[in-house]
Amino acid sequence: MEVSVEWILEAILGKTGSIIFTGPNGVGKTLLSIQAVEAALSKNRKTVYALTTMSPQTFLELAKSIGAEFDNHLEEGRLVLVDCHTRGENTYPAKYSISPEASLLEIRQTFLEAADYSSNYFLVIDDLSTLLAYIPSENAFKFYQAVASDVRRNGGTCVAIIVPDILEQKLTNLLYSLSDGVVEMMMEEMGGNLRRFLRIRFLRGVRHPTEWSEYVIGLRGIELLP
Repeated sequence: MEVSVEWILEAILGKTGSIIFTGPNGVGKTLLSIQAVEAALSKNRKTVYALTTMSPQTFLELAKSIGAEFDNHLEEGRLVLVDCHTRGENTYPAKYSISPEASLLEIRQTFLEAADYSSNYFLVIDDLSTLLAYIPSENAFKFYQAVASDVRRNGGTCVAIIVPDILEQKLTNLLYSLSDGVVEMMMEEMGGNLRRFLRIRFLRGVRHPTEWSEYVIGLRGIELLP
């Protein structure tokens, strides 16, 4: 069974629930998420993107580097940015700005407000591991459980990015257990070159291959090699 990035994103956006993109820094998780945002917006889905590791301006520049133009979507309210990264600086064009010291309850409530409590919304948390890095594991688990519940209740989809090395393995396993799917990404040095690989670890209710597929970062983002 051959798959493409488009097939993977279509399968993810067809799910009600939460999906994790996991892998080390620099592997392309945010690029894959941007491609997912493009796909969601093409279906006229309200989309919320929460930023914890970069400013809104940096995010938009990264999106433009693979040809994703979000300006009109931002102006018309179809895409809403939640800035959980910038400290007191200019957060434009983020509609919401949350202090890194905000409570998890405040953050969860902001996600719902940003989605305008609409049905079938698409939420991306980029990234969840940074948001939860200094939170006790029990509280971190309950937060993700609550966000996932909010998404399911509204018939939506959530993609949460994690960097495994940031979180304890037990918490990572718990987050997997709450999720409806996990997409793993990795890099390996081969012959003096870094090569990137992706696989679907699991995606509940969807038939899919589980072997690793090599990919490159092209002009339009992540592209699986034949």
